[in-house]
Amino acid sequence: MALVGSESTRLVILRGDAASGKTTTATALRTKLAPRVAVINQDYVRREMLHDADRRQRSLAASILIVAAAREALDLGYDVILDGIFNLRDYSERFEDLHRDHQGLTLIYQFDVGLDETIRRHSTRPLASVFGDEKIREWHDGWQPLPWLDERRIGPETTTEELVACILKELNERSQTV
Repeated sequence: MALVGSESTRLVILRGDAASGKTTTATALRTKLAPRVAVINQDYVRREMLHDADRRQRSLAASILIVAAAREALDLGYDVILDGIFNLRDYSERFEDLHRDHQGLTLIYQFDVGLDETIRRHSTRPLASVFGDEKIREWHDGWQPLPWLDERRIGPETTTEELVACILKELNERSQTV
């Protein structure tokens, strides 16, 4: 693949189980970063853009679209935040290519808050009326690290504010070395 973005573009990938805090973190982080930030949310792509009864096919199609959108946004000079479950089957290889091709800074965080905490957090969301605990249990994968990178693991004890501060600090520190 071709190189993507520039030395000044930043890519943050937030991945993990449903209701673990990814979207909340992406939203909070976006407000703290420069004005040119694209947030690409896996749920939006899967639920709103794509409509396919074959869940496996929809997941594959979403992975292709999400990475393509990230590449284009980075090439346009946007910082990019990717937010989603991002299973290993459909995303690992694509993220590895994107990470390798991105000329700027890429940070990847995986949320691992545990099933009980995931269910508790889900109960506070509007989506709790759409699907319940049984779906959360069915979809829960737990810790599934990328095989090609030592990504940052985010546990249940980390607040959104702490994580956003940590990401901002790491972006600032590592941007100076890229």
